[in-house]
Amino acid sequence: MTTNELAHSTVPHYGGPRPSRAAGVRLLGRYEGSGFRDERYLAARADRQMVLLTKLLYLIVEHADGRTSLDLLADRVSRAYGRRLESDDLVRLIDERLAPSGLVALRNGAPIGHRRADPLLALSLRGILLPTAAVRVVGRTFAPLFHRPVVALVLLAVIAFDTWVVTHLSVTDVFAALITPSGVLAVLILLLVATLFHEFGHAAGCTYGGAKPGPIGVGIYLWIPAFYTNVTNAYRLNRAGRLRTDLGGVYFNTVFIVAAAGAYLWTGWAPLLTIVFLSHLEIVQQLLPVIRFDGYYILGDLAGVPNLFGHVRPIIRSLLPHRRDDPAVRQLRLRTRVIVTAWVLVTVPSLFIGLGVILWNAPGYLSRFVDRATQLVTDAGAMFGAGQLGAGALAILSLLAITLPIVGLSVVLAKSLLHLVRAYRARKTGLPPAEEEPMNQADEPFGAAAFTEDRMLQRRVPPPTHGWRHGLYFVTSGRINVGPSPAEQRELERIERVRAPLRGPRRVVTLSRKGGAGKTTTTLMLGHTLAIHRGDRVVALDANPDAGSLVYRVRRESPATVTNLLGERDLITKYADLREYTSQAPSRLEVIASDDDPTISQALGDRDYRVVLDLLTQHYNLILVDTGTGILDGAIQGILREADQIVVVMPPALDGARVAAGTLDWLDQHGHADLVSSAVAVINTTRNRQRWVQLDEIEKHFSARCAGTVRIPWDPALDSGAAVDLNDLRAATRDAYLELAELVADGFTFNRWNAGSLTKPSTTVQGAP
Repeated sequence: MTTNELAHSTVPHYGGPRPSRAAGVRLLGRYEGSGFRDERYLAARADRQMVLLTKLLYLIVEHADGRTSLDLLADRVSRAYGRRLESDDLVRLIDERLAPSGLVALRNGAPIGHRRADPLLALSLRGILLPTAAVRVVGRTFAPLFHRPVVALVLLAVIAFDTWVVTHLSVTDVFAALITPSGVLAVLILLLVATLFHEFGHAAGCTYGGAKPGPIGVGIYLWIPAFYTNVTNAYRLNRAGRLRTDLGGVYFNTVFIVAAAGAYLWTGWAPLLTIVFLSHLEIVQQLLPVIRFDGYYILGDLAGVPNLFGHVRPIIRSLLPHRRDDPAVRQLRLRTRVIVTAWVLVTVPSLFIGLGVILWNAPGYLSRFVDRATQLVTDAGAMFGAGQLGAGALAILSLLAITLPIVGLSVVLAKSLLHLVRAYRARKTGLPPAEEEPMNQADEPFGAAAFTEDRMLQRRVPPPTHGWRHGLYFVTSGRINVGPSPAEQRELERIERVRAPLRGPRRVVTLSRKGGAGKTTTTLMLGHTLAIHRGDRVVALDANPDAGSLVYRVRRESPATVTNLLGERDLITKYADLREYTSQAPSRLEVIASDDDPTISQALGDRDYRVVLDLLTQHYNLILVDTGTGILDGAIQGILREADQIVVVMPPALDGARVAAGTLDWLDQHGHADLVSSAVAVINTTRNRQRWVQLDEIEKHFSARCAGTVRIPWDPALDSGAAVDLNDLRAATRDAYLELAELVADGFTFNRWNAGSLTKPSTTVQGAP
C-alpha cells in the first residue's frame, strides 16, 4: 500500500471541522507551586508569551493536531481527562478560551489571533535596551553570584558596612555629594548604573535556575522611568526558581552596595556613599507589593498565583453580601485565598487613594510644571552659554525628570478611559468576560477514579546526582535529601519529555540544502541523546547519495552499507540479522553507512530508500535519516513522503537562514505543510560568529513557522570530524542537544498518517489564560 493510499484509508470517518494547534505553540508541563486547588499547566506561544491552562484546556491543546475531527478530538480528550466532553462543549471552549489566547483554531489552517494582556498598571512607551543574546551572556556571566556561599558573604558585607556607617558617619556625610551640581550629576549616573545592574540580577537568577531570559528594555511605569527584563521563561521553573528570579534584582542591589562601599572605603569619593543610601531605598521600593514592582511578583509566586491583579474583581465580588463565591475564587486553595484577599483589601484602597490625590493636585501641579519648565530651559541656555556644562546638563536632567511624570500620568489616564469604554461596550452588548465552567456539577472524581497516584501518594523527591547536594546525600547515606538543584530539575523535566511514548515507529529526517551547516553532526548528536534517554531502539540511516560521513562519527563495527542491506534484505527476518549491517555507539545509537565506493556510478533511488525504511520500521522505534543537500533529488523527495517529522539545519549566516526558509517554502508548496508546522529548526553557531547577523531575529522567524528553534553553541569537540560522544561535549552543548531532543519528542503526539490514533495523555495541566 502506498503512502497516499495509507493516508486515505485512515481518514477519520467523522466529519466537521478539525481543530488545530497554532504554529510554534509549545507545551511546557505543570506549573510548579500552584496556589489553585487543581493543578495548572503552561503553554508557550510562538511570541514566547506564557499561558496558564487548566488540565482540560491543556489536553485540548495537546490533542488538537489539525487532522482529527471534532467528534474524535472530543473522544480523545474525554479519555485523557476521565470525564465525558461533548463536541458542543469543545467548540465553546475553543471559541471562548483557546482561540482568543492564540493557542487553537477551530478549523485547520484558519488564522489564529490572540488578545494580549493590556493591564492598566503596566509599562508604557517601552523600548529594547539590550537584545536577548547580550542579556543571556550577562546572565551566564553573573549567575555564579547566586551560589549560596557567595550570597552569604554579600549579605554579611552589607550588614558590616551599614553598621559602620551608622556608628561612624553622620547624615551630612551621607548626602555631602548633593551639595554641588557635579556631585548630583555623578549620583544620577551611578543611580542609572545601579538600576540597570538590578535588571542584570533578574537575568542572572533566571539563568541560574535553568531558564532563558529575554531582552532588557526601558519604559515608563506610572510616572517613573524604569528598566525591565523579560523573564517570562522563568514560569517554567519551580517555585524556588521563580522566587530566585524575582529576588535577583534586589540581591544585585546588595551586590552593587558592596562594590560601591568597597570603592568608597578605597577612594573616599562622596557620591559612592550617597548611592549606597539610595540603593537601600530602591530595595525598599522594589519590595512593595501594591504595584508591579518586584514585591508584587514575589508575593504572587509565594501564593502560587502569577497574576494577582487578575483576581481583584473575583475577590471583591465574593466579599459582597448575598453573593456566592466567584468560580475564580473557589479554585484557590484556602491559604492562597487568604493571601490574595488580604492583598486586595490593602491594594485597592491604596490605589484609589493615590489616584484621588493625583487628580486633586493635578491642576496645581500642571501650573507649577509650566513655570518650572520655562525656568529650567532658560537656566540651561544661560549655563551652557557661560561654559558651565555640568550645571547645564543638570538643568536638562531636571527638566526631563519633571516632564516624564506628566507623560506617564497622561498615558495612565488615557488607558483608564479606554478600559472604561471597553467595559461599557461589553456590558451594553451583554458579553461578559468568558469564564470556564465545569462540565458537570462534580468538582472531583467520585469512587475508584479518585484513587490516582497524584492525589493519594506523596510525591518522592528525586536524589541529586552532582554538586554539593549530591555530596550531602552521599555522606549521609541518603538520610538528608535536599533534592536536585533547579538546573538539574530542569534537566530531569527535559529527559522526562524526551521519553515521551511512541504509538508506532517514527521517522525523523534531517534537512539542509547548504553544505557545511552541521546536518550530519545534528543527526548524530540527536540520535545519541535519544538513544541514551529512551529505552527503545534508535537507528540513524545515512541517506546522503554523495558518500555521507555519518558512520565515521562512530566506531565502525560493520563494513556493510545501505546497498548491502538492500541487496540482502530477503535474508533478514529478525533484529539479530539486521544488527550485522549496523555500527553501534556506546549510547546504543546504531548507524547504517552510505556507499563511499568511488566505482559506484548510480545512487539509490526513491523506491530503494522506501524499501529500506519499511525494513527498518519493522525493527526500530526511531529512525533518523541524514539526507544530502539536494531537495529536488528524487530519492530525498521519496524520503520526505515517508517522513513523520523533519529537522531543518542552518549555519549562523544570512544566506544559510534564507536557504532554510526557502526549504520550508518548498515543502509548503509541495504538499508537506504538516511537516513544516511540526518541524524543528537548528542553528549551528560557529566559533567566529558574524557580527552583523541578528540570530535573535532568525530564531524568531523560524519559531513562528516551526514547532521550535534550538541554537547549538560552538564546541571544539565537534570540529574534529571524528567519533564524538556526548561526554566529550561541553555542558551547554549537551543541554542544547537535550533541548533539541525535547522538541522532537514533543512532536510525537502528532501522527501524520493516522489522525484517528489516540496519543498518550500528558501528565501536565491547568491554568486559566
